[in-house]
Amino acid sequence: MKISFVLPGVSRVPVGGYKMIFEYANRLCRRGHDITLIFHCFSGMNRNQHIPKFVKLLYYYFGAYYFPTWFTLDSRIHKICKYKKLIDSELPDGDVICATAIDTAYEVAETASSKGKKVYFIQDYENWNGWTDDKVRKSYCLGMKNIVIAKWLQKIVKSAGADSILIPNGIDFKVFDVDIPISQRTKPIISMLYHKDEHKGSKYGIEALRRLKTKYPALQAILFGTPARPKDLPDWIQYIQNATQEQLRKIYNQSLIYLCPSIKEGFGLTGAEAMACGAAYVASDYGGVHEYTVEGRNVLLSAPKDVDGLINNISRLFDDEKKRIQLAENGYKDIKVLNWDDSVIQFENVIKEIL
Repeated sequence: MKISFVLPGVSRVPVGGYKMIFEYANRLCRRGHDITLIFHCFSGMNRNQHIPKFVKLLYYYFGAYYFPTWFTLDSRIHKICKYKKLIDSELPDGDVICATAIDTAYEVAETASSKGKKVYFIQDYENWNGWTDDKVRKSYCLGMKNIVIAKWLQKIVKSAGADSILIPNGIDFKVFDVDIPISQRTKPIISMLYHKDEHKGSKYGIEALRRLKTKYPALQAILFGTPARPKDLPDWIQYIQNATQEQLRKIYNQSLIYLCPSIKEGFGLTGAEAMACGAAYVASDYGGVHEYTVEGRNVLLSAPKDVDGLINNISRLFDDEKKRIQLAENGYKDIKVLNWDDSVIQFENVIKEIL
């Protein structure tokens, strides 16, 4: 089958949502499908008005073919960059065309039938960047086949008056696995994703780490993210910018605990990756965490923005090695249900049903 994925611009740095689409693209390509990635840069062209238009044109044109440098795409995958509204004459004909974000949903819904049956891959409730709740909910009712990655998103789509198919994200267990046995990790190391967006809750996680350092002087922390190192980050905290998958595997394997202080998250991919590498998981109750965890069995949860709750849960694991090992081992076993082969087969079946 000929399948096109329409993404909202290029991805210069690691982004979880893009990573999922790239995984599907690679795996579907290996299964014999003809895959095209359409980088729809229209919204990006309208942002950052202080940057000359020709500079942005050059950036997106070359960026579409150069990026992603942080993820290896199958060389057989086609890549196209579009700077204006999607025009049917400039899009490849195919069997399926898939919107991957609110920024692409409305335009994909209007493409000609020759471009393929329309699918909407929903990874979060995207009421940001000027998109209102009303417009987001209406995007689920555009007549496309809705696929969601989480049960809580499925409920929202249903409340908007539309149906959806649930296909959980997969984890590549060849990339993320245990190298340092869980029971042999002794250094008090905590790892965490840093992000500037308020809903990622990074400031609450960093505050928890500051206070834990006083309680546990030997504490080490490793943060990773796409922005530059925060200027106010304590010197004792290590920071890795634009970590590769190999670096992430090493970080997770060094960690006793992976901390996720998010306020709102569609799924929480890094938490699942860390569990696959044997880190005990401590998180805020950000919603999507329930897609792959069970409180008390493979994660310790506290309310979003509750710094004391994060500190208490981390302290429980630092002070009780048996509990930490049990939580991490349960997480390592339980996360195996997120199998990429199953997700790709489900995706294929959805496509076959609508053709």
